[in-house]
Amino acid sequence: MRRIRPEEVAQARRDPRLLSAAEYRSAIRNEYRMSADDWLRQGNCADADPDVMFPEPREPVDEALEICASCPVRTPCLVRALEARDRHGVWGATAPRERRAMIEAWKDVNPLAVGA
Repeated sequence: MRRIRPEEVAQARRDPRLLSAAEYRSAIRNEYRMSADDWLRQGNCADADPDVMFPEPREPVDEALEICASCPVRTPCLVRALEARDRHGVWGATAPRERRAMIEAWKDVNPLAVGA
């Protein structure tokens, strides 16, 4: 796996999707349960082909990102991926490569982050 560069992490810290996820996570504090899947059934991807949402490495993720673009639960989805440190698949309208940098930045922007 390719090493994450410091400039990628710095860019991730300013990413509006990451900042929204941190704000969401702070707002729901003790009500948050990563294992709760109520929001998952509301996602645009609920009926999507898993091969689309979890493409092989180096396969395009455009179709999955398009599914996520208008998803009503993309922020809790991203929080789940960041809390789980999930580096595979498309979660919360983020590709695996950009989420790897977000995972590193997560503990800096979210005081409630697991492992912070």
